[in-house]
Amino acid sequence: MGRDVLLLYMSPKNANYKTQTNEGAVRYLIKEKETPDCILALCSETVRKKVMVEMPDGSTCTTLEYFRDALRRVGIPAERLVVIEVPDSMDDEKKQFQAISQLLEKINEGDTLSIDLSGGMRDTAMLLVTAARCMRDLRGVQTRRVIYAELRGEEPVAHDRTQLYDLFDFVTAMDAFFSTGTAQKLKSYLWSEGEKDPVLHTLLTRINQFSEDLALCRVQKLNDDLNQIDQALKETPKKSQNLTDLFFRLLKDRFSTEFAELLSSGEKALPALVSWCAGHGMYQQALTLLCEQMPEYVCQHIFVQPTPKGWEYLAAQMQNRGKPWVYPLFHFHFCRLTLLQKEYPYTTDLRLTLSRDDAEGNMLFGVADDAEMHDYLDMALASDQLVIDPAIRPQLERAALLYQRVMQYRNQINHASANDLGLQSERVLPLDTESIEDTLQEIAVYLHEIRPLKRNVPQGIKALPVTKTIPAGTASNL
Repeated sequence: MGRDVLLLYMSPKNANYKTQTNEGAVRYLIKEKETPDCILALCSETVRKKVMVEMPDGSTCTTLEYFRDALRRVGIPAERLVVIEVPDSMDDEKKQFQAISQLLEKINEGDTLSIDLSGGMRDTAMLLVTAARCMRDLRGVQTRRVIYAELRGEEPVAHDRTQLYDLFDFVTAMDAFFSTGTAQKLKSYLWSEGEKDPVLHTLLTRINQFSEDLALCRVQKLNDDLNQIDQALKETPKKSQNLTDLFFRLLKDRFSTEFAELLSSGEKALPALVSWCAGHGMYQQALTLLCEQMPEYVCQHIFVQPTPKGWEYLAAQMQNRGKPWVYPLFHFHFCRLTLLQKEYPYTTDLRLTLSRDDAEGNMLFGVADDAEMHDYLDMALASDQLVIDPAIRPQLERAALLYQRVMQYRNQINHASANDLGLQSERVLPLDTESIEDTLQEIAVYLHEIRPLKRNVPQGIKALPVTKTIPAGTASNL
């Protein structure tokens, strides 16, 4: 069973006061029925050795001896006081780390901490807090109370400052959310407060939904999640005696800063969201986002679509049924670089398969060079499979090359490695975070560049809605 442990830095007793500073924390814990089972006291040489305290019977003693007697008078055995010797000056970082190390050695898994910030120099409070947080992260040791006692007249007056200490946890939890999209710490920290306030509860629910959708790559929901968080932050929480109002304001300010570009982008937030994911190390999410949304986004801004003949081909592929046409357009035309039809024996086939006769092949696709992409598009146009706006051809070719990189990186991460790929292994992209992030940021820039463009439909061509799906039955006429 764990112990209730009190951490403190013992202050020399002031002759002008009847009691010693740290007594205030001990008395407060006794009053709250949290009498410590162990008191870990950092004691300077002055506290341990300097005889400076005059007792009621006229004798003198050290502060440490006085404190042991004070504990006895309130029913705490002397053996519960564990002395950790430190020098008078703690300015040296090495000495501070030594003190923290000694504290850690005395604290066990399952213990519960209280911290008395009353004694010592100003930096000793940080030392005690650091030790407590180390124990929380390393051994799951929780801090129940943070106390500050001040001397007024003859008796110390203790104040519970736990909520101020909890601000560290809140800041950590908030940073975890905005750095990684993970809301678990934020939720666990604020959920009890949210139960008291419907506005805060709604906000936490929205944040948790965004975190879940991001973790599970439900990329189609992310923009809506962010807008819902934004709306929730426009509400006003109930006035309270605790720090709920402050938490809410801090979240609002950080959210507005972190997601300003995303919120201002509206439905066209893809480049901003990709850039945000890449900048926060969420490569899987960014790649999934691009895999699912880049075809539609590109086709909203530059004109490319299958001809009636091209539509018939896409509709003939079972795996395309029920999907918007923009996805198989990019997947088949711009990743495989082959129509998989013997009458079109294109020289460039980027399937990394063990056999060229294997139509499905390995999930990995290679990446073409600029010349191959240009030649391929020439052939696709000449064979009456695609129709484009000639003015945007360079942007289209670049989109295709970038999408190839997206697909390969996503499939490398999900399905394979660079080993035993069979054909054309020289086309495999380097699988490291720097290369992936560079690719993602390059794509984000490209998507931002084409964002102002409007689809210019060539004369005589009926534009397909980008959301039109390929029927599950027989191929239909356009």
